[in-house]
Amino acid sequence: MVGFAAAAYSDNPYLCTNNLKTNFTKQITIGCDFLNDDTCSAFIAVDTKDKAIIISHRGSISGVQIGMEVIETLFDKKESFPSGGGVSRYFYDAWSLVWNGGLRDAFLTAKNKYADYDVWVTGHSLGGAMASLTAANIGYQKYVLKEKLKIITFGEPRVGDVEYAKGFDNVVGYSYRVIHHRDPVPHLPLRNMFNYQHTKEEIFYDNDMSPGSSYKNCSIKDDEKSCSNKYLNFDVSDHSHYFKNIGSILNANCSNLYP
Repeated sequence: MVGFAAAAYSDNPYLCTNNLKTNFTKQITIGCDFLNDDTCSAFIAVDTKDKAIIISHRGSISGVQIGMEVIETLFDKKESFPSGGGVSRYFYDAWSLVWNGGLRDAFLTAKNKYADYDVWVTGHSLGGAMASLTAANIGYQKYVLKEKLKIITFGEPRVGDVEYAKGFDNVVGYSYRVIHHRDPVPHLPLRNMFNYQHTKEEIFYDNDMSPGSSYKNCSIKDDEKSCSNKYLNFDVSDHSHYFKNIGSILNANCSNLYP
């Protein structure tokens, strides 16, 4: 799934999806903050071998955009989300623009054509937050059965409050948040100070994520100290490395991923 998460950073994701043996369907790219210089994007691909519709959201692409995420998350009120609870206003507004700006229609078109397929959702960083909202909405709207909806994200920040996490877990059957070592982004916004909480389940790699690396399934609670929360000395470079450097995956059009 990390290949699809990386591909979302490209304006031509079909170059990656071709190497991942899937059929690119459509990309939606929309200005997503008041400066209109930064964009949010997502694409849809179809895997006819594994019978899955894939939705991948793009992560943050500039320092300004990351700053907007932090400011609006920390100082603005949360927005209510249909599946329950409140979510970051920035994440909600950005997601709504993409979902209502073409992603919903593209997804429903694919769903009508491939009615029995699973739906896989993914994203890295901001893309992981957007993926969380997409999965929660698809599950809540019952576009697919709970057991056919799957999400795997990489370096995803906290998206909403405790009630959002509960609502998400009620409508999404298969959910994993992959965290690499000392990546700081999954620890934002602060849980105790701003009442944000992660959804289930954390998959923690406390290593370089090379082939065969061990990992821990941290499914008990958001503040489990034996997983990513054991670190206070974060390393920003870990945020861009998930199995491989995200940029290198993109530059190789996903041809350098492990078999």
